[in-house]
Amino acid sequence: MLTLHTALLYLHIVLGAMALLVYWLPIAARKGGALHIKAGKVFYYLMLTVAGSGIVLCIIRLSDPVGIYTAGQHMTNEQIQQMLVWSIPLSQFLLLLSLLTWVTVRHAIGVLKAKDNRAVLRRWYYQGPVFLMFPLAGFVAYKGISIGMPLLIIFAAVSLVTATTISRYVYQKTVSPRAWIIEHFSSMVGSGIAVYTAFFAAGGRRMLAEILPGNWQLVSWLAAPVIGMAALLLLTGYYKRRYKVVPNKALQQG
Repeated sequence: MLTLHTALLYLHIVLGAMALLVYWLPIAARKGGALHIKAGKVFYYLMLTVAGSGIVLCIIRLSDPVGIYTAGQHMTNEQIQQMLVWSIPLSQFLLLLSLLTWVTVRHAIGVLKAKDNRAVLRRWYYQGPVFLMFPLAGFVAYKGISIGMPLLIIFAAVSLVTATTISRYVYQKTVSPRAWIIEHFSSMVGSGIAVYTAFFAAGGRRMLAEILPGNWQLVSWLAAPVIGMAALLLLTGYYKRRYKVVPNKALQQG
């Protein structure tokens, strides 16, 4: 199990680093152009692999936290118990974050394929991961409150809002014409928030430990959601005007 965990971890890190860079190509490219489409596809497959491997990694850690976290270390029982107080909730948080990443990046491409035919988004295998986010986010929020870890509480709330927004888009009776464009844009921003938060909360945490010690690390963890949500609020209106995504009498029937 440890060998599988190590191999998946290296794959996760390498592809995650690539995704951090590739993410900006479809944003900078002309929308609908060849680079936008090709880079978007590369990012999509990278993120599905990164999120999928992240989910498996977290499940392995939660199934054997002592074996994974103490591998190669000599620790007393007291040290192990102290370590588990934080490492288990952190793995639960990363599991939620990986699921959030999977759901948002898949939805970003799913709405492009479905466009106005939202019936294809109501299939059980599509909505299953979205529905799973509700109980998982609630549990992570509970753990965050129990151990006093604001990051868990904040991202549990983000996950609940994301799952609710996706479900509302998929199941509401009518939506505005070309609303799938805004869904695509907002889901891509959401996937970017997730991947950058995962970087700063996991690998980047060690890199920034000396610059932002202690509770100051919350600054780096919250930078991605704050910047991402600000960009979402500022640019959603612009894209609605640009692509004429406004309510009218010819609402699209799902």
